[in-house]
Amino acid sequence: MFHANFTNYLKNIVTSKLSEDKVSQALMSLSTSPEKSIVQQEHGSFLNLVRLKQKGLSETKLDKSIKDHLDRYFYLKHLWIGKEGVYTTEYYKQEIDKFIASGEDAGELLQKETDILKETIDERKKLIKELKLDKDQIKFFDIYADFAVTKLFRRDTQIFWSYKMDFVFQELANRFGISFMESRFLFPNEIIEGLKASKLAAELKKEVAERTKYCVYYAEKGLDILYFGGEARKLENSLQSASLEGITELKGQTACVGKVTGKVRIINSIADMRKMEQGDILVSIATNPDIVPAMKKAGAIVTEQGGITSHAAIVSRELRTPCVIGTKIATRVLKDGMIVEVDANKGIVKILGK
Repeated sequence: MFHANFTNYLKNIVTSKLSEDKVSQALMSLSTSPEKSIVQQEHGSFLNLVRLKQKGLSETKLDKSIKDHLDRYFYLKHLWIGKEGVYTTEYYKQEIDKFIASGEDAGELLQKETDILKETIDERKKLIKELKLDKDQIKFFDIYADFAVTKLFRRDTQIFWSYKMDFVFQELANRFGISFMESRFLFPNEIIEGLKASKLAAELKKEVAERTKYCVYYAEKGLDILYFGGEARKLENSLQSASLEGITELKGQTACVGKVTGKVRIINSIADMRKMEQGDILVSIATNPDIVPAMKKAGAIVTEQGGITSHAAIVSRELRTPCVIGTKIATRVLKDGMIVEVDANKGIVKILGK
C-alpha cells in the first residue's frame, strides 16, 4: 500500500510539470537507479570471463576465475523451488563457448552497458533541472530509485536462503520418512510437533502426500488455511470464474517506453525459454533472474504482477526494452502465437490476431 501511494505521489509531481505523453518516460528515468542490480553485475562478470578466455588465459586460471564468479552468483538459478539446481563450472564453460561461437564482442557489450548507465545518469540530471525539482522532491526520487535496487537485493537474499533451506528440508525428510518435496508442504507447527515426537502422525503423512499433488494456501489476518484435493480445485474455479472471453486489450503500467508488435510467448520458467525467438513478446506472471536470457531476446515484455520497481521493470530499463507491468490477467488472456501490439508509452497491449 505504501509503495503504491509513494508511486502515485511521485507520478503526480511529474504529471503537474509535463504533458501526458512525456510522463511515463520521465518517471522511468527518475526512478532508475545508477547502481547496478545483481543481474547486471552477474552479466558483467560473465562477459569478463569471456574476455579472459578470448585473451588466452590458461585453463587453470580460467577455472579459478569461474570459481570466483560461482562463489558470488551460483545460487541465482535456484529460485525458490530449486528444480533447476544451481549454476556450475561446467554450465559457465558451455555458456562462454556459446558466446564466443556467436561472434559477439564481449568488450563491446560491456562498453554498451557502461554507456547506457551513463546515459541514464545524465538523463536523470537533465530532468531534475528541467522539472525544477526542489531538494525534498529530489530526495524522494532518490529513495524511490534505491527501492528498486534494495527490492532486488531482498529477492536475491530470499533465493540464497531458499537454497540453504533445502538442506533443512532434506534433513526433515530423512527424519520423518517422507520425500524432500513433501517436507516442503509442512506447516511450522507440524514440523515442531514432528520433531518432538520424532515422527509424523500417519494421517498427516497421508495428507502431506495429497498436498503435493494440488493445494491452495490462503492467509489473511492471522488465519492460515490450506485446501487440497477437491476443495482446492473448487476454490480455484471460483476465483477464476470471471469470463475472460472477448477481451482484446489489456491495460497496465509503463515500466519502459516504446511500441512494438510481435508474437506472444508465455515464459514463466527455464523450460519455457526454448520457445523464445528474437523479437517475440515475452509474457510472464512475473519475471525472475532465471529467464533473463529470454528477456534479452524480447521485443517487448508484459507481466501480470509487479510495480515500477519490480524485476521486470528494472531489467527492461537496463535492456531498453518496452515493458508493460501489472496487467493482472496477461497469461490467462494471451496465448502462445498470438500477435499483439505492445504500446508501452500508454501501458496498453492490444490483441491483433490469434
